[in-house]
Amino acid sequence: MLQYKFERLDSNKNELGNFLLDRKPEKCPICNSIQEPSFVSAYKLNDNRIEAIFKCNKSTCKHLFISILKLNINYSVYNCTLSKSYPTNPVRIEFDEDISTISPLFVNIYNQARNAEGIGLNHVAGMGYRKSLEFLIKDYLIKHKDEDEETIKEAFLGKCIKQYLSDNIKQVAERATWLGNDETHYHRVWEDKDIKDLKKLIDLTVYWISSEIQTDRYITEMDSRK
Repeated sequence: MLQYKFERLDSNKNELGNFLLDRKPEKCPICNSIQEPSFVSAYKLNDNRIEAIFKCNKSTCKHLFISILKLNINYSVYNCTLSKSYPTNPVRIEFDEDISTISPLFVNIYNQARNAEGIGLNHVAGMGYRKSLEFLIKDYLIKHKDEDEETIKEAFLGKCIKQYLSDNIKQVAERATWLGNDETHYHRVWEDKDIKDLKKLIDLTVYWISSEIQTDRYITEMDSRK
């Protein structure tokens, strides 16, 4: 156990005390580098919660961040368990070059949704993931399949999936749309599925689209040399 001092903050008094922490944060939530951050200070709040300030030791970061500590009071000793640290800055998901080239907005929207999810905005994140899927599908049809841009832009996502996509992409993209619609509508149909399932289906959609692009590329390149 690591021992630190905290300052009690309330309307009546400021006094120093000690608390024991089971472990330091294992990484900086801002730059996401694995390390042992330096303890700076801590404060016991009115709601019997301690918030500790740590400093990132990475030379390119050096930011301060706050860790929330759960109190376990036993015989006047404050034994604390590390709960979570903030502000968070989730690691950006990088997609392969084919996906990033065809639909850079899909990549941006997906990562914005992921950032929202990272700070607990799950309802907003679900809508963002659903939007990212639509950009991915429509950009793929327009830029890789050479479908008419105005037709695809105006069509509902469900029609684009059913009418223009190959079976592998269609099967996963359609189900991703079902879960994505649950994130945007008042009534939820798929009660046993959540945002994690939506992300898995989007990942599968990305996989099949990427595979199809690479397959088409090899066929085109090698057939041209016959």
